[in-house]
Amino acid sequence: MTFTPRKETDLKPTRADQISAAPSTLPAARLWFVDNLRVILTALVILHHIAVTYSGLSVWYYNEKPASAAVGLGLTIFALVNQSWFMGAFFLLSGYFTPGSYDRKGPRAFLRDRLVRLGIPLAVFYFVLNPLLYLGAYPGGSPVDFYLRTIGSGPLWFVLALFVFDGAYAAFRHLTRNRTPRERRSQPLTYPMVLGFVLALALTTYAWRVIVPEGTFVPIIGFPSSGYLPQYISFFVLGTVAYRRGWLTTITAAMGWGGLGLATGATLIFLPVALMGGTTAIFGHGTLSSLFYALWDSTFAVGMVLALLTFFRGKVNGHGPVRRYLSSNVFAVYVIHAFVVTAAGYALSTAAVPTLAKFAIGAVVALPVCFLLAGAIRKLPGVRRVL
Repeated sequence: MTFTPRKETDLKPTRADQISAAPSTLPAARLWFVDNLRVILTALVILHHIAVTYSGLSVWYYNEKPASAAVGLGLTIFALVNQSWFMGAFFLLSGYFTPGSYDRKGPRAFLRDRLVRLGIPLAVFYFVLNPLLYLGAYPGGSPVDFYLRTIGSGPLWFVLALFVFDGAYAAFRHLTRNRTPRERRSQPLTYPMVLGFVLALALTTYAWRVIVPEGTFVPIIGFPSSGYLPQYISFFVLGTVAYRRGWLTTITAAMGWGGLGLATGATLIFLPVALMGGTTAIFGHGTLSSLFYALWDSTFAVGMVLALLTFFRGKVNGHGPVRRYLSSNVFAVYVIHAFVVTAAGYALSTAAVPTLAKFAIGAVVALPVCFLLAGAIRKLPGVRRVL
């Protein structure tokens, strides 16, 4: 029996000037629509892992066989659709706020801040919290052996990846002698840019999955979705470019609708072709169907991000006490949500209700509990400095 943490998902930072896993500085006014979008993405992370719990995939701390194959398939599809884009969105937002943070703090303070805000939670989760989450599956035998087999990053693989990306950005700035534009240049995002990025990402992802098929789990590092590494890297880099060119605040509503059209069109055209021969297209291996799957998830990811950014900027750009509370606690929610989701799974294990009812009950309970618990934890002495 293997006890390696795998499964993904999650998120980082918590305030606008340090938003999205990389504590960053807000370029001008606080981008409330980004705060609000991060709250929704964080909630989606929680729902994602609840779905995985009951999907039959056996990649979470507590797993339960679905009542029927149809229910398991539905929850798996929900998880796969999430996986195709929402982590990329997290990395893009993180990348967007990284240059401003580096400019304001300088290289040493920037790296020190990253070490505190990313390194400390990662180390605590890796060596302490992750093994605790596997205690429910303790088979007996040597506790030391069990501990060594269960240490890992778990959902905090995102934090580990972001720590590496931030370090790479700092190294890049150092190698280029910290050259940076005197002021941010507004350069509109164009449709040829979007389509070119989508095509390059799809082809790179297709080629990458020949070498590293999706589902490849990397021990020690704990990276659960290696097949999406090209997306994560490119979205982070795209975020840093978007910051310099002011794209988050200047993307037109028309381009947002265009993004929705891209996501819809890819789902109607590329996805059915990719799955005609079965689900093996998901994993890669250089097949023709895997090329169409890479075209789908790359196009879908870019389209969804464009659509949601413009929608939230236009419709969900306000703030208030509740939204500020939710936004300030998203990173803490990310760190602790595995405990809440896993505890809910064990608590519902003896309930004689259908699988979908357990999913719904788990969602109704876990979402508010995660945010309330995160707020309470951040009130502890010294915790707010990290979370």
